[in-house]
This record gives sequence, C-alpha cells and structure tokens, in this order.
Amino acid sequence: MARAAGAALVVDSTFATPMLMRPLDLGASIVVHSATKYLGGHGDVLGGIVVSDEEHHEVVRTLSRVVGGTLGPFESYLTMRGIKTLALRFERQCQNAKKLAGCLAGHPNVDRVYYCADPHHPDAAAISSLFTPGLFGAILSFELKDAAKAEVMQFINRLRMVVPGSSLGDVHTLLLYPIMASHRDVSPKMRERMGIRENLVRVAAGIEAVEDIMADLDAALRGA
Repeated sequence: MARAAGAALVVDSTFATPMLMRPLDLGASIVVHSATKYLGGHGDVLGGIVVSDEEHHEVVRTLSRVVGGTLGPFESYLTMRGIKTLALRFERQCQNAKKLAGCLAGHPNVDRVYYCADPHHPDAAAISSLFTPGLFGAILSFELKDAAKAEVMQFINRLRMVVPGSSLGDVHTLLLYPIMASHRDVSPKMRERMGIRENLVRVAAGIEAVEDIMADLDAALRGA
C-alpha cells in the first residue's frame, strides 16, 4: 500500500528488536529503534537508531547532517556495549514474559492477560508467520479484577522488586500504568475505545528469576 502511494514505509521496531522481527526483510523502507530500550538494555543511555534500505540511505544521511540527529560518542559506546548481550537478554526476557503471562492468567485477582503467545490473540496468524519461532516478545499487559485507579495505585505501591517506570527493555522488570504514563494525554473516551482502562497495567519483563518476579506481583495483587 505504501509503495502504491509512492510513500516510504517507516516501522518503529523498538518493542520487537531485530531478535523478534526484521521489517526491512519484510519490505519496510526505514526502521527506527529507541536505543534507550532493548538495544542499550541497561537503562543508562538515551539514543535512537535509524536503519534504511539502500533506496533511502542517502535521504537518511542527508537528514542526519542537516537536522543534526547524530548519536554522541559515549551514547554510541553504551549502545554498542549493550547490543553485545542483546540475544541473551531478550531471549530470557521473552521466556520470563511468557511464564508470567501463564501464571497471571490463572490468578484470582487478574481479570485478563494480553500477550502475543496467546493462541486466541486476534493477530495469532500474523504473529506465527512474522515472529521468530519460539519468541513472543517481552511485553505483556493485564487487568486487575474489579480495580479502579485507587486500587491500581495501591497495587503498584506494594511492589518491592518490580520497578514502576515508564520505560522498558531494562535488565530489571518494569511496570507502567498507561493512563498515567504512555496514554496520559489520550482522552478517557479514546482510551476506552483502545481497550486501555483504569485497571490495565503493562509489564516489561526483566532477566531476574521469573519465580521472584511472579512472587512480587502475586504479593502485591493479594495485598500482602
């Protein structure tokens, strides 16, 4: 569709990383990543990466020179250092996310879990054909049962190991409350249409022992 319109297809592949999917191989023109997330991997670098196909290479380079979007030397070093362990980290994070999704799906205080490994996922066919076999990403979301904003905040405040934060891709597990972070500027009516309700939280699985992550979430869910 993009090519038919004479447009370049730009894909933000931050959540997927090259480990899960490679959009250029699937026909995208340009791919962008937040290096702050999985590529850097340790929550200690601010940066971004733009990768293009041959057709758009000179355009991207020209824009970087004119606009000044060039990563600093130290940020480049931190990102390159992080990429060395990307495969190990991301595989572990995907494994942890899948196990967490399974455990949370049966939790009495959880209403619903959203994760790409779910065979009933509306995009299951696309996930099966596009994702690297055996990997389903390191991000999951779940809804707390019968919870409004106040109850969700209490749950978050009870966490002891999982870190409340608006980022993702770090080595430690991060939990985000969309209505106060990623989707705070979206109207309540639009959030409802998107399925982002007051009882929804997002988890970016880290590399800790999954039993420890689940124990922390379980204790917070149960009010311990």
